[in-house]
Amino acid sequence: MAPPSARIGPLFVLAALCVAQLARADDEKSPAADDSGHTTPMSLDPSTPQVSTLPGGLTPAFGQLSLNPGEWRFDFHGFLTAPLNAGIAPRRAQPGQTLPAVQPGQSSTVLHAPPVVPDNLETFSHTGVVPTTYAQLNFSEGNGIVAANVSILARQADVSESFLEPSSQLGISDAFVSILPHLGSRVHLHMLVGAFTSRYGATGEYDEGHYGTPLIARINGAGELVSARLTLASDWTGLLEQGIQGQTNTAGASVTPDLWNAFANPSEGTTFVNHLHAGVGYKSLATLGAHFISAWSQDDRATGTLAPDGGLTVVAADLRLTMGRFGHLYVAYAHTDASHARTVSRVVSILNTPGGPGLMADYFGPESSGGDGTGKLDTFGGEYNLSLGRLVSYPVPFAPDGPDVVVSVFGMVTHVSSQVGLVGGVYGDGVTKAKAGIEATYGVLPWLALSGRFDQVTPNTSDARYSFAVLSPRVIFRTGWTATDQVVLQYSHWINGSLTTVQDGSPPMDDVAVFPDTDMLSISASMWW
Repeated sequence: MAPPSARIGPLFVLAALCVAQLARADDEKSPAADDSGHTTPMSLDPSTPQVSTLPGGLTPAFGQLSLNPGEWRFDFHGFLTAPLNAGIAPRRAQPGQTLPAVQPGQSSTVLHAPPVVPDNLETFSHTGVVPTTYAQLNFSEGNGIVAANVSILARQADVSESFLEPSSQLGISDAFVSILPHLGSRVHLHMLVGAFTSRYGATGEYDEGHYGTPLIARINGAGELVSARLTLASDWTGLLEQGIQGQTNTAGASVTPDLWNAFANPSEGTTFVNHLHAGVGYKSLATLGAHFISAWSQDDRATGTLAPDGGLTVVAADLRLTMGRFGHLYVAYAHTDASHARTVSRVVSILNTPGGPGLMADYFGPESSGGDGTGKLDTFGGEYNLSLGRLVSYPVPFAPDGPDVVVSVFGMVTHVSSQVGLVGGVYGDGVTKAKAGIEATYGVLPWLALSGRFDQVTPNTSDARYSFAVLSPRVIFRTGWTATDQVVLQYSHWINGSLTTVQDGSPPMDDVAVFPDTDMLSISASMWW
């Protein structure tokens, strides 16, 4: 029987194409088009922050090419989000405890920071509802032809930590040279050489989408990426991308996995990734793409004498429709085929999981159950964003300096095929995972917006006991209609199933003995420049 993604996908795409046909009458130029009016590249720019869409659907914009190719200049851009989150739950008796749950001098309510909820970034249960600390500084020096780019990134602020996590202070994350040679008006070439992140399957119009999860793959490594945009006709554009990336170090046998080194895995071998992408774009309306990604490890230090080399292949297709007043839609289907992927390192990330060991831990089933990272994933997902103000103002051009309602709908389904039988209820062969959400934001005043989000997550569609839902009303304060800053007050309530599981410990692992929090209060500040 075909997985749900195979049955839902054709209907979703057919409906999208019908809406796109109507959008051709829209005379407004889409902001997703580049300066030539044609489609944008097939992957996110490495300088785009590796975070989900901000509350309210706002997306920071970065970078600006020199107007004169010979003009040298220095650019500095940045993005930060700094939250305080408090998980709230009733105090419960510990397993096996015979004494009352609440002892003298104890409150009947407990507070946790970070909240104890099923929202680990590397698992399917991640929704992005819980704000997380993130800071990124982008520096570049160059002209319209060549530029050096450096990004500094951190996922924690030292001043707010009770202990230091070196692995969250990433320091220099990306360091690469970008080259844009002039090859005439019909061919646009963009080359990246160095260490950078390539992301395919980003559901947002300009970012990673509400889940902060590229549906196809995230590739982290050093190497090269060549992107070409070819003008085929007045309204048609061809897109080609090719890249090869690898890692510049590996964890030796003497390295002990620990929190300070992000649990480096000595069993992962040196891994390389070759990826090819091709697409066709029509005006600034539609881009249809095909993707092939191959990661492999043939490192004898990881395989030893007898173990086979590891490999991982992704074949995917996606469709992006930028439909003016009818909004933005992205849908993708990806088939991941992993063979002995235990040795494939985190240079490649599927659904935010780090390499082959991540796929084993979160999808195929752990190695202790007899698996070695062999299995398959079939993933289908998408996101649709619509500005009601822009829709109803047509044919009058919509001005962003006024009230508006922005609605987003998003979801994804993943079906697992594995050599490991059902483990723990949410892993192994035959498990289908699904999640969906909706967010609506009403900009009331220049300084005030009201927002609400609802998420439903089902780690195993055959067992609702593991499911949970999250309801998150928000109040957003900002300094103007088109401000580049916001302060968000958020309350979230989790409706947990009887077996909803959170991760605990180092490294984080599912712990059925930990009761998840039911509520969260949060205040977060974001700014970008």
